[in-house]
Amino acid sequence: MSMSTEFFGVPIQRSRQPVATRVPQRPLSALRPLFEAVLRDPVIAAFGWSQIGPGLGESGSAGLRIGPPWFRTTADHAEQDLYALSLDLPHPSLGGHHYGPGPSPLRWRRLPYQGPDRARFGRARQLADALESGSFDRALAESFGGPGGGSTAVTVWRDRIRVVECAFP
Repeated sequence: MSMSTEFFGVPIQRSRQPVATRVPQRPLSALRPLFEAVLRDPVIAAFGWSQIGPGLGESGSAGLRIGPPWFRTTADHAEQDLYALSLDLPHPSLGGHHYGPGPSPLRWRRLPYQGPDRARFGRARQLADALESGSFDRALAESFGGPGGGSTAVTVWRDRIRVVECAFP
């Protein structure tokens, strides 16, 4: 596939700039205890994330981006939006942190955890932070793929992992 040189008649200038700082990559074995701690939890029915593969012209895992991991518990509804099940906002059944006014205008502070089980939330938060840290991008790209410029949805249950690749034809 050839790259176009213009878009609606406007010339496109392409350049490539090396990433100034790369996150040091960790082996997949370092992710295993966090993964298994959530996987063994009887209340967490499934969890997952999306990963957007390197764009056109990018190589390896340099352009991999992990979307917010989500966690579905036995108390959550099957039709619930996956973003609502992420830990970015207080999770409907795992709880989380609210934010309130901080010491100055336009500054927010994180309020204490509110929810049914701080330890369970902590295990899910640790896994989510590890996945989003960039430290496992190479291992995640090698394990679950990520078509160039496309995205991959990863869903994990205790007995299987489903990977759905969404790529433009």
